[in-house]
Amino acid sequence: MFTIQYVKKLQWCDAEHTMFSCNVKYYEFNEEHPSGINATDDYAHIKEIWAKANAGKYGVIAEYVPIAE
Repeated sequence: MFTIQYVKKLQWCDAEHTMFSCNVKYYEFNEEHPSGINATDDYAHIKEIWAKANAGKYGVIAEYVPIAE
């Protein structure tokens, strides 16, 4: 399992709020990692990010913005 240092730039990927994107910095790596986070992922660190983000620990998750066609 990875140890989360911080999570930022959270934004919902869909109107149903089933997945959000964010940048995650883990203590184990020197750089941030762009990530897609959802409730059904089996990895413990992803489940932790999902729970804490939805509880507001990392700030507000920005609303989904549809891409104009």
